[in-house]
Amino acid sequence: MNKITSKSAVVLLLMLWAFSAIAQPVSITGLSKSYAGEEIVFYHYSDLITMTEEEIGRCRVESSGAFSCQIKVNETTYLFSHLGIYRIYLFAEPGKTYNLALPTKESKSESQRLNPYFRETDMFVGITNIDKNDINYLTNSFDLSFNEKFDLIINDTYKGKPNINIDSLINTLESRYAQFKIPYFNIYRYYRYGLLKQLTYIQKARSTSEHYFLNKPVMYNNTAFMELFNLVYDKYFIFFSRTEKGDAVFKNISQDKSYSALNKTLSTDNVLSNDTLKELVILKGLHDGFFDDKFSRSALLTILDSLYFTTKIPEHLVIAENIRTKVTHLLAGFVPAPFELYDSKGKLIKLDDFKGKYVYLNFCTTSSYTCLQEFTILQKLYEKHKQLLEIITVCVDNDKEDISNLLKNTGYDWTFLHYGNKPEIVKDFDIRAYPTYFLIGPDRKLLLSPAPSPREDFEVRLFKILRSRGDI
Repeated sequence: MNKITSKSAVVLLLMLWAFSAIAQPVSITGLSKSYAGEEIVFYHYSDLITMTEEEIGRCRVESSGAFSCQIKVNETTYLFSHLGIYRIYLFAEPGKTYNLALPTKESKSESQRLNPYFRETDMFVGITNIDKNDINYLTNSFDLSFNEKFDLIINDTYKGKPNINIDSLINTLESRYAQFKIPYFNIYRYYRYGLLKQLTYIQKARSTSEHYFLNKPVMYNNTAFMELFNLVYDKYFIFFSRTEKGDAVFKNISQDKSYSALNKTLSTDNVLSNDTLKELVILKGLHDGFFDDKFSRSALLTILDSLYFTTKIPEHLVIAENIRTKVTHLLAGFVPAPFELYDSKGKLIKLDDFKGKYVYLNFCTTSSYTCLQEFTILQKLYEKHKQLLEIITVCVDNDKEDISNLLKNTGYDWTFLHYGNKPEIVKDFDIRAYPTYFLIGPDRKLLLSPAPSPREDFEVRLFKILRSRGDI
């Protein structure tokens, strides 16, 4: 990945230079005493396939509740911020000022904060200084009307009710909004209508591809465009492989590991005659393929790297980088997400503190019978191998006192940490069951991901690794 990283540095420098040359500041202001002393951090999605959040600016709220900051954007950009139980959002246009009326602060409860899968309430933030021609006013108004009808039509479709007049709905909405000549808003409506037609089966995926994407410009930052794109081209490799022209897809990926061969096969699909669209569809297919069991991950990575080195499209470089980061962080041979957590005595412990030792990392709860059973085995394992092996148990318990009580009663002496100050660690390591184990090498790279439990011959696997590396 070093070569990719070096290329990325050059590309990103060029992109930043171009961005700074044409970007215009958006001014964000407001008054909200309930957020006094806090920072409001604004994000955007660096791409709308991986949905990677990227900080784009922040405002410090003064003791009076006043806040003001500037954010650089070079086109209409979807911005959002996480505020307690809310996720506020708006569309920011270059050169404009937005005076925000924030919702009254409502912090997450402790159980909500500790739940990495807690879903915040989406809220179109109030803006006090906009008129009826502003994209935020128009989009919010349109969505309220569209979503009301959308839900009813989708329910009727799934119930098999006939005579759904989509065109009538579209004509009614367009009679209200067609007069506004705002490019982002015009595209937004067009692709929202396409989404409705797709989900009600009025148009099949291929027809939607031809009508909405063939020979159309790719609108990377338009949320409606990308929402329909992601739906239409979901798991496209699987879909196209079932056609007569696409039966070589599996060979191109899993056997040949060839981007050029895959590109050639997909070129037989006439809806992908546009090279830019085809390359974006390949990126989407690679992203989906990593979360499917149909393709070799190493093969997908090889093709992703080939695409990265050959693409001439800056947006595709960003997407490729984000896909690679997203899918490799738990692959053997890659460095997992860093973390800093508190132990039972209140000391902050970092994963990097154990660099130079093997780390048997596990996620448990003190209420799990399986975890408690395996702790006794872990103690014996630790006593036997602690010169080379460190054991770290991350406890996902609501009450960190449960860890202290466990240690008082058992005397276990390896490292126990509580996830409370970084609950997102559960997402970072994709924890779906307790216990879950990983083995990390002295160089901080994952060796076994996931690793077998101590009852599943972990010691045998560890012995083989130590011997092969010359550590014993």
